Amino acid sequence: MPEKLVFIDSQQVNEQPYTTSDVIAEYAGISHHGINVEVKKHFDRIKRAGHGKASFKMKPSPSGQKLKVFLLTEQQATLLITFLKNTPRVADFKEALVQQFFEIRRELIRQQVLFDAGKTISKDLNQAIYDNSNFTHPPFDYINMNKLIYQYALGVSSTKLKRERHVKIGHSLTEYLATDEAQAYQKVKFQVVTMLQMNLDHASIKQALDKQGILYQVTLPVKKGDVING
Repeated sequence: MPEKLVFIDSQQVNEQPYTTSDVIAEYAGISHHGINVEVKKHFDRIKRAGHGKASFKMKPSPSGQKLKVFLLTEQQATLLITFLKNTPRVADFKEALVQQFFEIRRELIRQQVLFDAGKTISKDLNQAIYDNSNFTHPPFDYINMNKLIYQYALGVSSTKLKRERHVKIGHSLTEYLATDEAQAYQKVKFQVVTMLQMNLDHASIKQALDKQGILYQVTLPVKKGDVING
């Protein structure tokens, strides 16, 4: 079985995992037309499994014609594969599909738990900046300190990471962090809160973080115009 049977459009915590009708067709050994026939045959049931929604996209085929590809949520895909004849190949595919849905859902749940826990630490950071006599412009100080935390937690600029993860307007970058990233970010944030409560200034906090180094290095793809050091 391939590495990817289930997809998400972004790393946001409330993203909806899905598979597609052409993936099911390919790895179950059934024609795409045959899968679409099954979708249309059971369309009302599949739509109900998707809370009244059924999504699709048009995709070019090798012959140049447009193919209708259904985007199926976990519930919709699980329902659809129950209608397929259980050949050994189909059974192997069903097992792999269910496992991948489970793994991605588990990761998203972990992200959600860390995101919710991080809200408390964010409040603590804001309060610690407000109480620290070295900081006199709390809103701007919070932004600058948060940028510093990202730099030492993940080794990348929060601005670049937001752009790379396609963070939606009005949303926080923390919604788009994988579990390892979120854990590193929260650990550094907690350290910074402690140092702020000790009344250390920005330079002293940066110096302490310098000694520790980057906690979890995130690698962003190199794009045209980027400056590469070294």
